[in-house]
Amino acid sequence: MLRIYMGDGVGKTTAAAGLALRAASHGKRVRVLQLLKPDVSAEFEALAKYFSAEITLAHPGIPFFFQLDDAGKADFTARTAQVVPQFFIPRAEDFLLIADEMGGTLENGMFPETALLDLLQTLPDTVHVALTGRFFPEAICASADCISKIDCLRHPYDRGIAAVEGLEF
Repeated sequence: MLRIYMGDGVGKTTAAAGLALRAASHGKRVRVLQLLKPDVSAEFEALAKYFSAEITLAHPGIPFFFQLDDAGKADFTARTAQVVPQFFIPRAEDFLLIADEMGGTLENGMFPETALLDLLQTLPDTVHVALTGRFFPEAICASADCISKIDCLRHPYDRGIAAVEGLEF
């Protein structure tokens, strides 16, 4: 089963983490791949600490993609091309795989949507997948069993209020 959390609102990663918490609370094996982020999100750190969820950070310590020069973006893209296929190789007892910020990865041309579709089709029916991101191509959406769209109607950033630790990160 493929679930997508998408849209321009906040909470996509947190929604996926809630799904992971539910699965892990039932003793299910959860693995998470965080893309486009320099550090592991706090929600997933807690899942790793208390529920032994396996968290992979694709680009540890590297600035956000938009902050990189062309050479940095090329290196970032090459690393993504290695990490994503490895992540989607099913392991014994996998129940839930979460690819956080996969939408942005596709949108920035760092991984081809056809390759992602191919990887998803190789997974056994017992493995569930959740993808997060602002936008997903129609072909990915068409293959999803569940899509939740999170819209931003208002945000503190609009009034110049910075992100709050513990809420936005």
